Amino acid sequence: MPVVNEELKSKIESDFKDKVQSVVVSAQKEVILTVKAENYVSLCKELRDKPFYNFQHLSCLTAVDYPKDNKITVVLHLWSYVSHTQLTVKVEVDRSNPKIPTIEGVWKGANWLEREVFDLYGVVFEGHSDLRRIMMPEDYQKFPLRKDFTDDGFIVKPN
Repeated sequence: MPVVNEELKSKIESDFKDKVQSVVVSAQKEVILTVKAENYVSLCKELRDKPFYNFQHLSCLTAVDYPKDNKITVVLHLWSYVSHTQLTVKVEVDRSNPKIPTIEGVWKGANWLEREVFDLYGVVFEGHSDLRRIMMPEDYQKFPLRKDFTDDGFIVKPN
């Protein structure tokens, strides 16, 4: 049975009040929670394992660069097949030293998604089993999806 988003928001606020920074229901009626970095992995495990939540599927893991705020926000989209509910989880990392623990142990599908975020944004997922570039050459020093990225001639433009 689908969970109403206001119910999900209230339950998260009640169950995880010490682990989250904020929980909102967006204008699009989506529940978005921002988790404290130190609670990121444990919260993800609880969201997967606790019967009310059952977020078994990691649909997406990406990032957003905020250079003016000196942060990169890692964004997860979770899905519960039991309650037919989506949840967005955000965690902010310092842009000058973007490190966060891997969630490979929570959802195996995080492996390649974290590698992509590492490759394109420079976020280091500590404890990752194979953290290396997935699209750019291993020796490439820049991160193409950061907002301050400049092409240094590496990217060949078609005629």
